[in-house]
Amino acid sequence: MAGGAERVLRQARRWLACGVSSGVAMLVLVPAAQAETTGFDGHASCANAFCEVKAGGSGRVPPDSGAPRAEEGEVSGESGPACAIPDVEFAQSGAEGPLEIPLGLAECAATASGTGAEVFDPAVLAEQARAVMRLPEPDIGTAPALGKPRFVNLPSWMWVEAQDWGPVSATASVSAGSVTVTAAPERVVWDTGDGHEVVCTGPGTVFSEAVFREEGSPDCGHTYTALPAGGAGATVDLVAVWEWAVSWSTTDGRGGGLEGLTTSSTVAVPVSEIHHVVTHIR
Repeated sequence: MAGGAERVLRQARRWLACGVSSGVAMLVLVPAAQAETTGFDGHASCANAFCEVKAGGSGRVPPDSGAPRAEEGEVSGESGPACAIPDVEFAQSGAEGPLEIPLGLAECAATASGTGAEVFDPAVLAEQARAVMRLPEPDIGTAPALGKPRFVNLPSWMWVEAQDWGPVSATASVSAGSVTVTAAPERVVWDTGDGHEVVCTGPGTVFSEAVFREEGSPDCGHTYTALPAGGAGATVDLVAVWEWAVSWSTTDGRGGGLEGLTTSSTVAVPVSEIHHVVTHIR
């Protein structure tokens, strides 16, 4: 990589160390082809804990430069696998060092066009940004508390950490514009381990005496009606699958939907029962 690109990367990493909010993802891109053009520069602008790092030159390469170019194509919710644009580095707030492109990601094909063309197709760049995003896993909370048994025929409560319930954005910028990919939490699908599934469209309500309801959680709960196969006190796996809706947009108004993402967590919860003893007084 040319010296100019290396200087911009070092500067970008210093900008990343200045305390960007952990709830926002940020990408820094330095294409090698642009690093070799004249006028390559980089700068960062920050507002409201969101930093956007821009690195680029003219945004175009000469037709005979031999630099790879992405193929054009539409991106939809049923899009195919993303491809890796060569010689691009990504960084994300809250992560140490540049992000690695996932193994098995195909390299974007070069176009056979004989005229100058933009280095990045925004739809392809959006797919790659989606592929490297890091979303939080569900931080599971329950009542009764984890490790304590829930009882047959008594309601239990489930929730995920509410502060994590918010959109995560990744912005990739070059001099010609930028592509922003946003993942928004859509729902949590709970597998309760007894053959049932509970779908919650929000994080759920944290249990407290102030909001206690005898019929259970107001928005995300489950009642076990039978003991596990192992009997009283045996555990079942409680699985939370967090579904995220993903979309992309550009500075010139283009955009669309991408295939959704999921994250998941699993905890073991014991299930028991309460025995009633009835006595007759004569």
